[in-house]
Amino acid sequence: MKGDDGKHKISRRAALKYMGIGAAAIPASFYLNSCGKKIKTDQIVPDLTNIPTDKMTYRTLSKAGDRISLLGFGTMRYPTVERETPEGVRRFIDEEKAEQLIDYAMAHGINYYDTAWMYHQGESETFTGKILKKYPRNSFYVSTKLPGSVKSREDAIATYHKQMEKLQVDYFDYYHLHSLSSDSMYERIYKEWGMLDFLLNEKKEGRIRNLGWSFHGDQQLFNKVLAEPVEWDFVMIQMNYLDWKYGYVPAEYMYNKLVERNIPVMIMEPLLGSRLAKVSRAVLEMMQEESPNSTPAQWAFRFAGSHPNVMVVLSGMTLMEHLQENIKTFSPLVQINDKQKDMLLTAADIIRSIKTIPCTDCKYCVPCPYGVDIPGVLLYYNKATWDSNLPNLDGPRDAEFKRSSRAFLTDYNRTIPELEQANHCINCGECEITCPQNIKIPTELLNIDNLVQQLKTT
Repeated sequence: MKGDDGKHKISRRAALKYMGIGAAAIPASFYLNSCGKKIKTDQIVPDLTNIPTDKMTYRTLSKAGDRISLLGFGTMRYPTVERETPEGVRRFIDEEKAEQLIDYAMAHGINYYDTAWMYHQGESETFTGKILKKYPRNSFYVSTKLPGSVKSREDAIATYHKQMEKLQVDYFDYYHLHSLSSDSMYERIYKEWGMLDFLLNEKKEGRIRNLGWSFHGDQQLFNKVLAEPVEWDFVMIQMNYLDWKYGYVPAEYMYNKLVERNIPVMIMEPLLGSRLAKVSRAVLEMMQEESPNSTPAQWAFRFAGSHPNVMVVLSGMTLMEHLQENIKTFSPLVQINDKQKDMLLTAADIIRSIKTIPCTDCKYCVPCPYGVDIPGVLLYYNKATWDSNLPNLDGPRDAEFKRSSRAFLTDYNRTIPELEQANHCINCGECEITCPQNIKIPTELLNIDNLVQQLKTT
């Protein structure tokens, strides 16, 4: 993305024009004429024909010389299936569908697989190891992470060895200090308990080939860990066109700091938990003016992958069509230019103006000890906000308000079982500690429940 002295920048007038369109729900078959060109503004159906098997984009940025597919397979969002257990209904990995996804990914050039101790309540590492065991060890790279939930040095070391057993490997290609989010957690696990020295010795002994960290903390912690007298092999950050300027720590800041130190970057949440896969009418119009057939997800992935110091862009792909669309985007990746980057940053301004809760459905907050479906409640509220279906308590109590209130409550009860709704939160705070997006979850649940209770009385 070479500079062009701003000649391609979107003007303020143009940005205001798009923002003035608003973020209303997109009606089917809605068309808008602009500059003599007919633009379809419903969501775009990706072309899933002719998925290449031999055109994947690879990057060789690691000191080990690994040739890694720019699209990496994140295993946090495997397809699931419900089953009865003695503790009630639980969701388990749908192994048949998940195996089909991995087999398809391998056949189409994806060679990087990212997992973690807590994904799918501990099942992800075991399942990932079982499926990858079918393939030659030198045909894939596997990554996992030391969880911040370990209780002692002994527990941390036991967890590390158990991960090797679950993944059925005798070395880790990439190993993370997972989700560094607070200075106290970092100091306790990696300094007081000596786990940083332990992991560095494991690397020296060859059981870890590349050592780095994934990050969800503040700028002070980022700079502190970056300044450690350690040759970090990679760092994973949350990066997308919304977080580029507006992240808790702006992704632009972190990316540029890592470039300065020549540390390869891994990308998580390129779609912000699918928030950037379906965009408002205003944003979609901008995207279609630039490229009528590109989906919002393709734009988001192209933004992340176009930065040259990015080693891998991770995507948690639940459905086959997600996997196919993403493979096509990266086979090969068409990098965005400066004009397109400016368009996406203007889109970020529009998206930011819509006040949603920054939940990415990572599920680090569950299970809730009181049974609340935390991500389900937050995402339901976000969808109602995004689709402009949120009843306005400050407006007139007219027929339209009553209609929208009934619709909101009906869909809420259909989407979230009664025993898992926000009113069961007792503000214990356990979820807030684990949230990588720093959401004040009990406060948000209380606000949503207050809305629900008020709507019930109208």
